[in-house]
Amino acid sequence: MTIGVRAARRVRQVRALACLTILAVTALAMTWLAGLWAPAGEASGQDKNNKNGLRTVLLVNADHPLPDDYQPPKLVKLAGTVAVSGSGVTVASEVAEPLRNLVAAAKKAGLTRLYVASGYRTPAEQRRLWQQAEDKSYVQRPGHSEHQTGLAVDLADLRVGDGEFGDSRAGRWLADNAWRYGFVLRYPPGKEKLTGISYEPWHYRYVGRAVARTCHDRGLVLEEYVMQP
Repeated sequence: MTIGVRAARRVRQVRALACLTILAVTALAMTWLAGLWAPAGEASGQDKNNKNGLRTVLLVNADHPLPDDYQPPKLVKLAGTVAVSGSGVTVASEVAEPLRNLVAAAKKAGLTRLYVASGYRTPAEQRRLWQQAEDKSYVQRPGHSEHQTGLAVDLADLRVGDGEFGDSRAGRWLADNAWRYGFVLRYPPGKEKLTGISYEPWHYRYVGRAVARTCHDRGLVLEEYVMQP
């Protein structure tokens, strides 16, 4: 092989290496820029740390309505899988299995009278509840309710009234353990100014186990979670 041929080959190798280096640097730069551009969650209420790729940390409250183009989730009926208040109770599909696991664990702990009183609500159902409610500190306007996402459930005990649920055995167990299954007590006492809703010991929201653990460990409600750095 002549010196000229070796030199030409060397030039080609250097050029190829330079091209690969440029491609790698470009890919890293695009990834970094994508991270800067992606919505952080503070404005949209979306989960910036949701590794499951679910819609589970959509913030919905008086100040954050559902998007105008929001599409109802894929729903599944709960009847026949857990105790429910009626055959029409449904939840978003990604909530069904974690909810079954939560109820099964509660039953194993001796809470045999626990049931799902409410799940997904249509806009019309939410509007009717809003119009009929005398105390609106316990209900959101249509378009602002978590129940319209299918990610929230109201839990109840057959022998315990709403006003006693928080201090009941079922209420205490749920407050201590629901996070293990991806649920958070959405409207806890002492956080009313942040949530805009009075204490509801029965209202649980599915956010996934990672987010639920963070909220539990740090004492955060969803409003605080999506606004944290």
